[in-house]
Amino acid sequence: MMKKMVDYCISRKTKAMKKLYTILAGLALSLTINAQTTLTNAVDFTVTDLNGNSHNLFQILNSGKHVCIDFFFTTCGPCQATAPYFEQTFTNYGCNTADIFFMSIDYGNTNAQCVSYVNTYMGGPSALPVISGVEGTGDAVVSAYGITAFPTYILIAPNQSIIETDMWPISSAATFDTYFSAHSLPQQSCASSITETVDMNNTRLYPNPTTDAITVTSDFNIISYSIYDNSGRMVATQKLDQPALQHRIDVAEFAAGSYTIETQTESGGSRVKFNKQ
Repeated sequence: MMKKMVDYCISRKTKAMKKLYTILAGLALSLTINAQTTLTNAVDFTVTDLNGNSHNLFQILNSGKHVCIDFFFTTCGPCQATAPYFEQTFTNYGCNTADIFFMSIDYGNTNAQCVSYVNTYMGGPSALPVISGVEGTGDAVVSAYGITAFPTYILIAPNQSIIETDMWPISSAATFDTYFSAHSLPQQSCASSITETVDMNNTRLYPNPTTDAITVTSDFNIISYSIYDNSGRMVATQKLDQPALQHRIDVAEFAAGSYTIETQTESGGSRVKFNKQ
């Protein structure tokens, strides 16, 4: 398919074709407008999000979760307009800890461009996996699913069948509720065990308070971490490629406030609070 079908997201708003397109391109447009993926069964893939975490589709489905995918690219106007609704829906349905696992897969852009998109249109960093087209291999997924219109939102059931091929138009987060309720998928709170500070590994954070980054150190190698805001919502998570006694985390884009970092080490878990100014 021609790249982005001349920012094909405009096809969401108008049926007019630009003069440079051939009749054949117009035919392709008409065939895809009502079903942005023609697949009925999911194709497996493994991608890497902006935090360096790897996600395998079939592993997630095999755990019993549905998977909702947002296919986007960073300069697509309708993508930018509906991204906040997708982020809100991610929160409304359990922050990937409940029945639905959400991810956003980009087409044609780098990690840096996607980070800028997240900061501008999705409210800043969160635990919602965002996969770039280039470093995250999102381009290969877009190709495998035959996506030609952006944004395209699809829903995949645990049995690998694609039960929603194009959730559109999206006017608010409530639009997703309509689709999900049709499949008996209720809203759920983001799970959080953050009730108190627990430190079993002599975990230290510095500087605390911080303005741009915080370094975590421990007596045992850190394997992974998750960060929760004051309401208990997970805003970042990462499994380290190389476990280490210390790890630096960029929090420059976090809103000011109190956070809890939950670390998993070779000896167990710890929870320690820090403040972002």
